Amino acid sequence: MYFKFTFCPIILLLWASLSFAQNVNVVIHGAASIAKTDDNFVYVTLDWWPAEKCDYNQCPWGKAGILNLDLRYGALINAIKAFNPLRIKVGGSLQDNVVYKVGEVSSCPNFMKREDGLFGFSQGCLSMERWDQLNRFFNHTGVKLTFGLNARFGRNESQTEKGSSDR
Repeated sequence: MYFKFTFCPIILLLWASLSFAQNVNVVIHGAASIAKTDDNFVYVTLDWWPAEKCDYNQCPWGKAGILNLDLRYGALINAIKAFNPLRIKVGGSLQDNVVYKVGEVSSCPNFMKREDGLFGFSQGCLSMERWDQLNRFFNHTGVKLTFGLNARFGRNESQTEKGSSDR
C-alpha cells in the first residue's frame, strides 16, 4: 500500500509537467552553411604531465608527457605526418607550472608530486636542450605549433587563490 501512495504523486507530477509542454517546430536548412572550419580544425595537445600523474590507481600518461615523449618514435612521426596539416598545442593543465630555462633562470626542476601544488605538482622546467629537440621534431613533422605559456610566473598569489582548494 505504501508503494501505491508514493507512486501516485510521482505520476501526477509527471502528468502536470507534460500538460504545460508546448509544440515546437524545428526547421533545418541543410544546404545553407553558417560557419566554416579551416585546415587548423584538427589539433592535438601535448601535455606536460609527468609519468607520476596517476588517478584512481591508474597512471595512463607514462612517458607521453611533453618532457618525456620519445621524439624519435617512428609511429608517432608517421601519425603526425598522416594528419598533415596538423596543429599541435603544447600546453595543458600544468602549463602554468612550467618555467623556461632561459636568460637568468638557473634552476630547472623536474615536476614533483606536491600536495599544495597546482593539480598536485610542483613547478617543472623546459630546458633549452629539450626545446631544441622539440623544435627539430616540429619542423621535421611539419606541424603548425601553438604554444601555451605560463600565465602565473612572477605573479603574486591573491588571498582568494591562497585559500582555494585546488592549489
